Amino acid sequence: MNIFRRKRKESSGGRRDPRFAGTWYEANETRLNEQLDGFFADARLRLDKSPTDSVFRDNPEPEGGILAMVVPHAGYMYSGSTAAYAYEFARAAKTEGPGRIFLMGPSHYAGFAGVALSSDRIFGTPLGDLKVDQEVVQALSGYPLFQVMEDVHLQEHSLELQLSFIKHAFGAVSIVPLIVGGLRDPADVRLVGQIIRTFIGPEDIVVVSSDFTHFGPRYDYVPFDRDIPNRVRQLDEDAFGYLRDNDLTGFIEFHDRTRCTICGYYPCAVLLSMLPDDSRASLLRYRTSRDTGQEQGSNSVSYLALAFTSRSCQDGWPAMSVPCLADLLDEEDRQNLLRLARLTLESFVEEGEVPERETLEGWGIEVTEKLERPLGVFVTLFKKGGRGKELRGCIGYIWPIKPLFEAVIDNTVGAASKDHRFDRVKSNELRDIEIEISVLTPPRRIDSESEIELGRHGIVLHIGNSQSVFLPHVATEFGWTLNQTLDQLCLKAGYPAGSWSGSEKDRVRFEVFESVMFEEQ
Repeated sequence: MNIFRRKRKESSGGRRDPRFAGTWYEANETRLNEQLDGFFADARLRLDKSPTDSVFRDNPEPEGGILAMVVPHAGYMYSGSTAAYAYEFARAAKTEGPGRIFLMGPSHYAGFAGVALSSDRIFGTPLGDLKVDQEVVQALSGYPLFQVMEDVHLQEHSLELQLSFIKHAFGAVSIVPLIVGGLRDPADVRLVGQIIRTFIGPEDIVVVSSDFTHFGPRYDYVPFDRDIPNRVRQLDEDAFGYLRDNDLTGFIEFHDRTRCTICGYYPCAVLLSMLPDDSRASLLRYRTSRDTGQEQGSNSVSYLALAFTSRSCQDGWPAMSVPCLADLLDEEDRQNLLRLARLTLESFVEEGEVPERETLEGWGIEVTEKLERPLGVFVTLFKKGGRGKELRGCIGYIWPIKPLFEAVIDNTVGAASKDHRFDRVKSNELRDIEIEISVLTPPRRIDSESEIELGRHGIVLHIGNSQSVFLPHVATEFGWTLNQTLDQLCLKAGYPAGSWSGSEKDRVRFEVFESVMFEEQ
């Protein structure tokens, strides 16, 4: 997982004017409105007859509240009519309009890791301006993998091609524009998704801007040379299947297996990491660039309009669930995790090997449904000695970015070898090492430090571009007051004590979490 980022730019309070109007779509307000009116009227007529496109075999009708859409972003002559299906469906489903649009798209012109934010307060369209929710943008900029990159937004078309549709469908709705770059592994995907998810309210809609298969010499993707239209459609149908079923792991494996050319692969993956378990995608419309009569030669780009709905979320995005600590893990689960940590520690220290999932079966450790659930976790190593127990290493994930059993393996290895305060654990120390595991609820933002309950809450302090963390028991073990605890968090983050209430106060944010802690006996 990559958590490093460049220094962010401060908000300029400016605006981003349309860059592709007049080339990719109409720049004239009247002509653009007329074109969009035609797209929406056609989509409305067809959706009234059937809410789904029959081109794919297993395509469920939308049920429940709308949460998100995937929409193409080619020039309007190519994909505009398809994009209108998603927006017309959402407009009918959200009769009072969405609260905000969280707009995610890929970068076609710049390579970078993480998510590019914009400090501009206005994104202009030929139909009028859309305001950016800069409060959310500024909050996001303090998290790992999020950074302001104005140049990326300036040159990118994937978000701009959605703006006129958003304005036409919903009027003066606020947007949160996010350009998603490369994400190194599934943990980064889940981390980005979990962070964005904390800001999404029940009335908001997530729009992912993406085309699908780019086939042909122009795109350097020719995996077959016969029956091309049908095989391209099959590739798109396979990709849709993973989105339909909310299967992030399958979608990642499909991408790795086929090297598919879905330009919005990373934004789609982030969306899957955010959705409720019972959400499903429905295909509203499927077309390719060859269907438009504009494409030449053997090249082809696919356009899908998808709606993501959930029967359990009739009113939109649900509040983020916080697991009940009493039900989080039973005694057998806890003992399995401690045994897993112990065997992982011995395997890594003595043999230099990190166990794979298959190894666990040989160890007699069952990976139950609870151990499959992504949760934050810290693993702490103590060493017994003449003066009692002394800290020997502590590493963890605050966010639920990996299944619990994988997180325990990772952080056991990390505590033994990556805590820079200590040397690596050696074989002759193993008999004196005791293991403690803390399983965390997802962090939640709070408005004031006065909401912190010492002994109950773990605390995450965000200050400037830095952050620091204390587990719930730290303050009580040291006998600190709340002010002393926050001073220590500032020092840990590299800032002077008192910064949380002094000159840096405007750059400070807090999150809290709870944990269940258990240890070897």
